[in-house]
Amino acid sequence: MKVVFQSLLLSIALTDPLTAAPKEAEARGTASFESMIRPLLVQHCYKCHSEAEGEKKGGLLLDRQSGWLDGGDSGQTIVPGDVEGSLFIKAIRYADEDMQMPPKYQLDAEVVSLLEQWVKMGAPGPKQDMGETAFSKLGDQDILFEKAKTHWAFQPVKVVEPPKSGDAAWDAHPVDRFVVAKMKEKDLEPSKQAEVAVLQRRLAYDLTGLPPPKEARTEMTAEIERLIESPHFGEHFARMWLDVARYADTANVTVPAARTETYYPFAFTFRDYVIESFNKDKPYDVFIKEQLAADLMGFKDRAPEQAALGFIAVTPFTQAPHDFVDDVIDTTTRGFLGLTVACARCHDHKFEPVPTADYYSLYGVFGSIDRVKHSDFGKFPVIDGYEPSAELREDYQKKREVILAKVEAAKKSGKMIGGGKRPQWQIILQSDMCELITFHDGAGSRAIIVTESEKPITPKIFLRGEADTRGGAVPRRFLKLLDPQQSPFPETNSGRLALAEKISSKDNPLTARVMVNRVWGFLMGSYLVDTPSDFGLQGAAPTHPELLDWLAADFMAHGWSLKHLVRTIVSSRTYQQSSAVRAEMAERDPTNEWLWRAHAKRLSIEQIRDTLLALSGTLDPRLKGHPKPMWDVESNPRRSIYGLINRINTDPTLRAFDFPSTSATADRRTDNIVPQQSLFALNSPFLIAKAKALAESLQLSEGMSPADRVNALFQRVHRRDATPKEQERMIPFLALMEKRKQDPWPLIAQSLLTSNEALYLD
Repeated sequence: MKVVFQSLLLSIALTDPLTAAPKEAEARGTASFESMIRPLLVQHCYKCHSEAEGEKKGGLLLDRQSGWLDGGDSGQTIVPGDVEGSLFIKAIRYADEDMQMPPKYQLDAEVVSLLEQWVKMGAPGPKQDMGETAFSKLGDQDILFEKAKTHWAFQPVKVVEPPKSGDAAWDAHPVDRFVVAKMKEKDLEPSKQAEVAVLQRRLAYDLTGLPPPKEARTEMTAEIERLIESPHFGEHFARMWLDVARYADTANVTVPAARTETYYPFAFTFRDYVIESFNKDKPYDVFIKEQLAADLMGFKDRAPEQAALGFIAVTPFTQAPHDFVDDVIDTTTRGFLGLTVACARCHDHKFEPVPTADYYSLYGVFGSIDRVKHSDFGKFPVIDGYEPSAELREDYQKKREVILAKVEAAKKSGKMIGGGKRPQWQIILQSDMCELITFHDGAGSRAIIVTESEKPITPKIFLRGEADTRGGAVPRRFLKLLDPQQSPFPETNSGRLALAEKISSKDNPLTARVMVNRVWGFLMGSYLVDTPSDFGLQGAAPTHPELLDWLAADFMAHGWSLKHLVRTIVSSRTYQQSSAVRAEMAERDPTNEWLWRAHAKRLSIEQIRDTLLALSGTLDPRLKGHPKPMWDVESNPRRSIYGLINRINTDPTLRAFDFPSTSATADRRTDNIVPQQSLFALNSPFLIAKAKALAESLQLSEGMSPADRVNALFQRVHRRDATPKEQERMIPFLALMEKRKQDPWPLIAQSLLTSNEALYLD
C-alpha cells in the first residue's frame, strides 16, 4: 500500500465533499473511508475494535462512524476536525505511556499522518447500516446482492412513454412532459422561456464554452444546430470527459533526483482524440471500446484512434504496478459504470454487491498489459493528424541536439546523482528531453499506448489488499452484479476488449444512464442523480427516474449519439426556462430540485479564460497540438483545454476556481467562492493584458463620446448598452482618470470582464 499517495488522494477526496451537496458529500466520504482508511483499520485495529470480528475492547468500535463518535470507556474517541483533541490520534502517536495503540507496535509515521488527515477532514465514514442489516452483517454479499435485485440502477433501462400534462406548449417535447408531471406532483409551476439574448448566451457557453458571436441566430433551433456543428463543441464537451478520465500532462511524481515534473510527452494526443470524437459524434459505445482496447480493434499503423489508450496509459502512476491497476479499475468502473469497485481491493465491498474476487478479476484484465516507459518516447507509435511546419521541425531538431549533447557529455563523465543511484544522463533525458517534446510543436505526435503482455496473468486475491499475501486464483471476467454467469474472458489476451463490450452493451443497465446523467448535469447545472459516479446502493436516487430511463433509451436508440442527446436536452422548454426566482416556488422547492426554473451557473475557469481571449480579439482558434503554459500572456492565445495540466504542481489559479484534482477520476466540479478569485480579478497579468487588448480593439480613444465608449464596452462584454445609472456612475471615475492623465478604458474593461454579469450565466 502506497501511503504517501493515499495521503494525497485522501486530501483530494475529502476536501470536495465539504462543499458538495449533502447526498454526494456523504457518498464521497464513505467511498474515501472504504478505499483509504478502512484498510488501515482492518490491518491495525479491527482485531480488538470491530463488531464484525466480535471484539469491542474498551467499549470501542471502529467499523462505523457512530462507533468512533460515541467512543469507548474513555469517552469520545475521535472529535471530527480536531486532531489534537482526539484520543484516537493521541493513542496512535504513542504520546502517552498509558494509551498506546496498537499495543504491541507503533504505526509508521506515514500511516499516522494519513489517519491525522482523515480526522482533520471530519473523520467521514459509514453513518448507518444497510437498512435493517445489522453491522455484524456489514459487507455480507448475499444480503447486498439481494438488495441489488430491487435497486433502481441495476434494473433494465425501460422504454417509458412520456406522460401528458394537458398543456400543449409543454406537451410538445418529451423531456418537458416528464418534468412538468413531476412539478404537478410537487405543486409547482414552470417558468416562462428566457429572453432570446439570454438563451443565445446560455447556449453558446453550454455548447461551446465561448461567448455568443455577433451573428447568433434568434431562431433557437437553427442556433442550436450551428453551435453543435461548431468545432468548439468538441473542445467544450471534451473537458467534461477529461475530468472523468483524470487527464493531465504529467504523472503524480517528480523525476527522481531531479525534482522536476515527470512529463507524459504525448498525453495531448489523448486529449485531442476526445475532442475529435465528440466533434465527429463518435458513438459512445465505440468511444468506450477504443479507450479500453484500441490496440485490439485492428486499427492500421498511424491510426489516430490509438491515442484513445491514453485513458489507461496517462495514469498518475509511472511505477507502483498494483496502484496503477487500482487506478485504472477505479477510473473505468466509476467513469463508465458509476460503481465504486475499487473499494473492494482489500475486502468484499462493505456497501455494494462487489466481492473482492470481482475486483481481482478486473485486476487480471489490467494487470495483463505492458506499459511503455514514459521516457522511452521513441517506442510510442507515430499517428497521423499532426504535420508541423519545416520551420518548427528545424527548431525542434536544434534544441533536441543540444540536449543530446548534454546527455553524451554526462555519459562520458559517469557522474551519478540522487545518492549515487542514477546516472546524470538519465535525468537529463527524462526531464529536459521530455519537457522539450511535451511543449514543442515541432516534436510531432505519438500515441501513449499500452500493449498486451506476452502471457495474460491469472490473478490471485490479495488478502487484506497485501500483495505479499495471496489467496485463491480467480478468472478474468466481468462483475457478477452485471453478468451473473461470469463467463471467463478469452485466455489468449487480457480481456480488455471483452470487458469493453460488456460495459458498452445495450443490456448493461448502467452505462447509458451514467453518461446521460453526466451530460444532463453538464448542461443543466444539476444532476438527475446527484452522485454522478456512484449509482450503487449508497448513491443518490434519481429525482426523475422515468426521464432518466427515457433519455438513456433514446440515447442508445439513436446510435449512442452525444450530439443527439445534447440536442434533445437543450431544445426542451425545461432547459430554456428563465432562471428568475419566484418567491412562491422557491418556498416550496428552495434548491430547484424539481426544475421549475433554470439554474444560474458560474462560468468555469476555462470559460473565463477563453472569454477573455475571445472578447479581446486575441483567441487563436486552432484545434489540437502540444500543450502550453496556461497563463503565458504572449505565447498561449489558445483555448484553455490546450493548456498544460500538471498533477504535482496544480496551477494555483485553476485550483482557486475549483479545477478538479487529476490524481483520481472526478465526477463533477465544485463551486466555491474564495478570496483568491478576487485577487485574480484584480491582479492577474493575463486578465489585465486582455482587458487592455479589448479596449484597444474597440479604438475607444478615437472620436467617440464617453457615453458611446462605455456602450461599446458594454456591448462587447454584456451584449447590451449601459443603463443610465451605469453611465452616471462612470462620470466621476472618468473625471478622476482624466485628472491623473491615465487611460480609464482598460480598467473599465477589466471591471466589466470580472463582474457577476460576465462570470455567471443568467
